[in-house]
Amino acid sequence: MNLFFLDAHCDTITRIMHTKDPLYKNNYQVDIERLKAFSNPIQFFAIWLHPKFYGNPLIQTLKAIDYFYEEIKKNENYIGYAGSLKEIERNIDENKISAVLTLEGGEALEGEIEVLRTLYRLGVRSMTLTWNYQNSIGCGALEEGLEKGLTDFGIEVVKEMNTLGMIIDVSHLSESGFWDVKKISSKPFIASHSNARALCNHPRNLNDKQLKAIAEIGGVAGITTYPPFLNASGYAQIEDFFTHVDYMVQLIGIDYIGLGCDFDGMPTFTKGVEDVSKLRRICEHFEKKYGCSGAEKLLYKNFLRVIKEVWIE
Repeated sequence: MNLFFLDAHCDTITRIMHTKDPLYKNNYQVDIERLKAFSNPIQFFAIWLHPKFYGNPLIQTLKAIDYFYEEIKKNENYIGYAGSLKEIERNIDENKISAVLTLEGGEALEGEIEVLRTLYRLGVRSMTLTWNYQNSIGCGALEEGLEKGLTDFGIEVVKEMNTLGMIIDVSHLSESGFWDVKKISSKPFIASHSNARALCNHPRNLNDKQLKAIAEIGGVAGITTYPPFLNASGYAQIEDFFTHVDYMVQLIGIDYIGLGCDFDGMPTFTKGVEDVSKLRRICEHFEKKYGCSGAEKLLYKNFLRVIKEVWIE
């Protein structure tokens, strides 16, 4: 089978930035050496900030963006930045991995819409509006005792992201914030790494109503391999991942689900999906379970559809 995939979320860049490890080969969950064993995959690289950097988030984000581009430059024979469909197609033609730059949490905006536009110009093509907690955009999913939606600035951000052609990501957002996005956004949005709450009652997962809403607007939910989002025990196996896929396919259909593995963003691993190389097992299972056409939708076509509908270039 064609081992081609699009993974909508990993935290590798900020992980290796802090340890000064290379992107080509490291001891974490994602590196170029393992990615190039697949057929020119598309990997979303998220910039996530530890809360200790919230005092000066923009500077830290800019440092991470610089690290991203420096690592791409060092490994330009194997990987290329992709901020447009043409760049994805060019990378595939040149037998390269496509690296999409994203933000996990809008702390770097510091409440200024001009910063959003500047980050877009620097290559950011998707943004998770919040991490787990409140920021200038809205309320996060883990904000205890606080169930608020988007702020006035957050509403402005959603509208501007639509205008820019930047993918809105509602993973980590509160449920009220989710429904605000659903009401405001004129384009499909994604939940890059969130699972089914009906199977695992974690506030970071999505309930059935939310999943159906994502399907209604043509978005995609990326299923993550993080154990606490797969079952309540916090210990998970690859079969738990497949259970979430099966449930969501039955609930909303095969056209609205993808991969959002969250590699290098987790302290514990799901058995059988310990790193990106294990996605081979997922590719093979999808083809056996859903056929070649269904597997292609789950592995990359669904997220590519959103890219085509949202990205302007």
